Amino acid sequence: MLFSAALALSMFACSVARPQFEERRSYGNRSPKLYARAEVQGISAHFEFVGTTDGEPTFVKLQVLKGLTNDPTLGGPFAYHIHTNPIPPDGDCTKALAHHDPLNVTEGLICDPAFPQYCQTGDLSGKHGKLNGTTDGKIATFGYSDAYVRFFPETHSLLGRSIVIHSSNKTRLACGNITSFLDGTADVSFRPTCRRSKYVKDYPTTAPIQPSPPVIPFNGTVMTDPAIIATFPYPLPVPALSLAEALNVKLVDITHSVKFANVEQSITQPSEKKVDGRGPFSGWWDTVW
Repeated sequence: MLFSAALALSMFACSVARPQFEERRSYGNRSPKLYARAEVQGISAHFEFVGTTDGEPTFVKLQVLKGLTNDPTLGGPFAYHIHTNPIPPDGDCTKALAHHDPLNVTEGLICDPAFPQYCQTGDLSGKHGKLNGTTDGKIATFGYSDAYVRFFPETHSLLGRSIVIHSSNKTRLACGNITSFLDGTADVSFRPTCRRSKYVKDYPTTAPIQPSPPVIPFNGTVMTDPAIIATFPYPLPVPALSLAEALNVKLVDITHSVKFANVEQSITQPSEKKVDGRGPFSGWWDTVW
């Protein structure tokens, strides 16, 4: 059983942009899939997220159709993330606020693909690599699996949020809302409804202050020596549970003793607790997946 969210990068959201849709007709038990496309400041990109209710990783597929060139003035390679808040109708990418980060990893700890459980949930390029510009500005469709990107619960959900593409100096080049029929931000044909998410309703009003300078907690595929971790200026987050470890989770606070900045300290951190249940979404059956 599958469910997905489609994303069109749209500068002016539904009020101005008119995404074009490609309908793939249903054959037999195959469900129709629709793809939304829109240009943003000369960049046209498409993302898709597909999840299951059996603990398999979320599949992320993306394509850049235009505008992401290797011109040095554009500032590649390009990071991209899931951000906490949706983009308003005026297309202001700053309103997306910060990266989706339910476990408060922060940008103070640099993501290492070998240890994704310690990365921000929304740091897709940190876990899977930045986008490199090309001569013609196009990047062919590719995809990957992410065991930590979730459709539920609400605290962790990608629904009702946004994607932001950044230049290497963190300038926000393009942004767009993640829309899905699951939360009412798209209809069953994946056309955006221009409505707020019916599932994710609790959004931050300000972006958190990020610790500085950032540190690299891991180097390679071997866990860093605890004695070295204890010297970091910031504590490691509580590691995230993968979808295979816990299909559904609850966000709780734990207070424990942690050594960082060479001092043993009692701190409270968010943590995930495994809970029963297959989530609120039934999805749809599609033989092609």
